[in-house]
Amino acid sequence: MGKETTAMANVAVQKMKKVGAEPLPIFESIEKRLDEVRRRAFELFQKRGYQLGHEIDDWLKAEHEVFGWPAAELAEKDGKYEAQMTLPGFEPKEVQVTATPSEIIVHAETKHEKKVEEPNVLWTEFGSNDVYRRFELPALIDVDKTSATLDNGMLHIIANKAPATQTKPVEIRAA
Repeated sequence: MGKETTAMANVAVQKMKKVGAEPLPIFESIEKRLDEVRRRAFELFQKRGYQLGHEIDDWLKAEHEVFGWPAAELAEKDGKYEAQMTLPGFEPKEVQVTATPSEIIVHAETKHEKKVEEPNVLWTEFGSNDVYRRFELPALIDVDKTSATLDNGMLHIIANKAPATQTKPVEIRAA
């Protein structure tokens, strides 16, 4: 039996050359996700019959359900930043990478429709999977030279550092 291989798929990178030039759509989306955490935490509280004493557990469970944090790594190598992030089960079309000069933002979303119809199922974690991750970079990058690929559930992002700006002495003249 031969080893099965799959080709790496490119992931589109939204390239924003100026920081603060326009609001990033991720902030509006994150605000909506926080509302979902609040609603889900209250649903969990309701399911327990409004019993006090487990509010933090409800909040943390809701936060985990809404904002699952995948494992990630950021490394610096040969004048580039290389970020890796696990995204099992995602297709390249479900992943959005945004590069600004100072950060890389990843948003991945997939929807799984699974209805709880079996009487034995008390709860399920199947459903939508929505992931956000932000990599703040120690130095500026060239957004035009940023690329991303998805290979067997592993997102690889490569961002070239921006060339260092050269300083120029300024001559001071008498007025």
